[in-house]
Amino acid sequence: MWVFGFGSLMWDGWHEKFECRSKVNAQLIDYRRRFNKASVKNWGTQQLPGPTLNVEKAYGFVCGGVAFQFSSDIYPKVLKYLKEREGKAFELTNCEVVLDTGYKVTAVVPIYKGKNTLDEPLDQLAEMAISASGTSGDCLNYVINIADQLEKYGITDPEVEEFAALVLSKINAQ
Repeated sequence: MWVFGFGSLMWDGWHEKFECRSKVNAQLIDYRRRFNKASVKNWGTQQLPGPTLNVEKAYGFVCGGVAFQFSSDIYPKVLKYLKEREGKAFELTNCEVVLDTGYKVTAVVPIYKGKNTLDEPLDQLAEMAISASGTSGDCLNYVINIADQLEKYGITDPEVEEFAALVLSKINAQ
């Protein structure tokens, strides 16, 4: 069993409690990261939602991330954990990913399908990120941390880089 992480699943150490057998960089083909999930708890509120990451189908795009391999006997525990962690509005979708070795595997990818989606222009999303704060902290810090972590993993993501730069430029202009 494989799980593909494109955000915090990549780096927060969750996999260690499930005896992860392998952790490798991978690519999710024909998907891209988007700040189109409105966080109304962790990084925002109902009144001031914070834009957070999701992936969406986008032909011709590639989403870099990390694939984690687990033994099949741990599979039910990993799925239960992911369902609890991500929430009811995330579908645990089986997708083909390409490992950095070139080998293709099927991996579970949590994809948000709920009602709290955002389709605002990037400029407006940046304003939202600057203003939003939730139980996990300020959305601004969330956005900057995502960009920093991707850089540490050697993953280039134009959407994240552009959004983080826009948010920082707005902060610096204030």
